[in-house]
Amino acid sequence: MAILGPSGCGKTMTLKCIAGLMTPNQGSIILDKQVLYDSQQRINLPARERKIGFLFQNYALFPHLTVHENIAFGIRQLPVAQRNERVQQLLGKMRLDRFGHRYPVELSGGQQQRVALARAMAPEPEVLLLDEPFSALDTQVKEQLEAELLEIQSDFQGHVLFVTHNLAEAYRLSSKMAVYETGGLLQWGERQTIIERPVNEKVARLTGMENIFDGIVSGIEGSRVDIRLGTGYLSLYPDNLNRLVVNQEISIAIRPEYVKLADSQDKNCLTAELIDGKEELSFYSYTFQFQEGTNIKVHISKSAGPGLENGNTYRLYLPSENLVILGE
Repeated sequence: MAILGPSGCGKTMTLKCIAGLMTPNQGSIILDKQVLYDSQQRINLPARERKIGFLFQNYALFPHLTVHENIAFGIRQLPVAQRNERVQQLLGKMRLDRFGHRYPVELSGGQQQRVALARAMAPEPEVLLLDEPFSALDTQVKEQLEAELLEIQSDFQGHVLFVTHNLAEAYRLSSKMAVYETGGLLQWGERQTIIERPVNEKVARLTGMENIFDGIVSGIEGSRVDIRLGTGYLSLYPDNLNRLVVNQEISIAIRPEYVKLADSQDKNCLTAELIDGKEELSFYSYTFQFQEGTNIKVHISKSAGPGLENGNTYRLYLPSENLVILGE
């Protein structure tokens, strides 16, 4: 599960509380029915008893120990032969076979991270906590380590909590997501649900759903809801109609990549003027403006054709299946 949110929202503090490195004021932390912390029952297991591996953002390797000694640090209680076997196994898995005798200062950033991950994995933890593990790496090393982490996750039988403020990272590496803001949990669940069905405007913006409009419910017929946006109309089919009534003011949203240029036969269209356009690596990023002054952002793949011209008016198709009604 990825824990996603802006800097300072409580992501790292959550990991430290789970690991036993910080003590919450109140509440409980339970791992597979084992209580790690409970303020009411006065339970607070020491960090060494929690079976948790922690990969810190700055790696926190011991500079005076070799790679081999760093990895072995958390399993010092094992017999020497068993300990060395475990370290050699992890050195092979992390592609560090040739570096066991080196010190952290002699390694690249990517190699240091592999050592830190191997050290976290050495005690065979039930939970692996990763605190923004790729923030200090360049793109090429980051992509390689992401692939290796996914490979490790496929072998790892425990839980993985991955902290990041990067939405693309969270999506690539997780099956579930939790969205934080200012110390609170806004929404959590399957990653696709978070991306496609944010519960409110804050989650929508944090997950890249930039197109948010204020509209009025103009009609409800069966499972269809008609929305008036300025001088235009859209229809959609929300999961829950119970809280909607005609003339209700609501907010709806759609991701930029789902908005398309309309064909003449398309319904669910709005007319807008192109006021700004940027060429990105694989798509064009456009900003259109409706007559009432509201802006809409659109990402159109370069394969769809040449770029559009500022000042021209276009019809935009907003598919009903990709429109979302936002809560408070």
